[in-house]
Formats: sequence, structure tokens, C-alpha cells
Amino acid sequence: MVNKSTTGTETPAPPETKGEARRNRWCESFGSHENSIMVFNDLCTRMSGHGRFYHTMDHIDELLALAEAAKISDKWFHAAIWFHDAVYHPGAKDNEELSARLAGKALPVMGMEGDEQAKTIAAIRATKTHKTKDTDVQLFLDADMAILGAERERYRRYAADIRQEFSHISGWRYAWGRRRFLKSCLRRKAIFLTPWFNLKFEAKARANIQAELKGF
Repeated sequence: MVNKSTTGTETPAPPETKGEARRNRWCESFGSHENSIMVFNDLCTRMSGHGRFYHTMDHIDELLALAEAAKISDKWFHAAIWFHDAVYHPGAKDNEELSARLAGKALPVMGMEGDEQAKTIAAIRATKTHKTKDTDVQLFLDADMAILGAERERYRRYAADIRQEFSHISGWRYAWGRRRFLKSCLRRKAIFLTPWFNLKFEAKARANIQAELKGF
């Protein structure tokens, strides 16, 4: 789309802001009707809440970009991206369940079908343990873990952001819990369960984790 100036020459339309692009992607997936936009606005507010440093709208954007790169267009997958961290309190044990319940209330309002709702909620709940036998949900879990295989500087920023989210935890206690998580990842036969994600991120993830354990 172009705009015509008063001189009659055509000038490019201004680029979309990040927020506009995000809203447009939402509307492509879930429609632009009033109820859909109401849910969108609520999720944007939640993801921009105080105390979030990694689990923010940037995390949503990265997952949406991953879905596009992996050619995953399923509506439930995109819904799971938006809802899986809708409720997030660092260290709380019920984040996933509360996020799933929120999705359960919002998805019918958005007009999603029953089977899509069920798949979305199953994917959100699976992020608690990151284990499932459902190969579709495995794709979503791999996308959520893809940050581990990011380029080194992005990974370092991710690690720093997670530390900020847990700033209420003492240094030694956080370090113990973080090392425990990282070592559990290395013990897995494969961090990424699906071929596309495994090929793209497995080696980088293991290198990043080992570097963090050594203090970068």
C-alpha cells in the first residue's frame, strides 16, 4: 500500500509499529471482532505487567516468528503461544494451570472450536513438565524451549532476564536452582523432541547451557 503526497508522487506507507504488526497477526488468527480484540488487549496488558523481563510480548513475538519459520499455522498453536504465560508469577507452581483456565474461559469467546480449545489447553498444561506423548504438543514445547538454542548474545540476555524475574531469590539459592535446571536439560537424550527443532537448535542449546554452567 502506498500514499500519494500533495505533489502527486507516491510515497511508501509508513512501516507498521511492533504493536500494530502484533495486532494484525492476532486478527489474522482470531478475527477482529470485538470479543477477540478484548481478549487481545487483556493478554497484552498481562504480558506487559510489572516484574516481567523475559516472559513478555517479545517472547510472544519470537514464538510467532518461530511458528512462521517452521510453517506451523494451526490456530491452536498460535493460541497456545499467546496464553501459555498469561499468568506468570516467578516460582509459583500453578502458573500453567491458571493460564490454562484463563484460556478455557477466553477461547470460546474468541470463537474457537472445541477441539482447538482442547489442544490449546493441553499444550499450556504440558509446559509445566515439558513432557507429552502428543507429537503436536511436542512441537509447541520445542518452540517454547527454542531460546536455549538462540545465538549466544540472545541467550545471555535471556539468562539475565530470567535472573531479574527471580530477583527476590538470594544469589546462592537461585544459582542452585538454575544449575539444577540446566543440568537436567543436558541429561536428556534430546532437548528438542521434533526433527525441525532438534536439527535447528539442539547443538546450540547444549553449547549455550555448558557455557552458562561455566559462567560464560
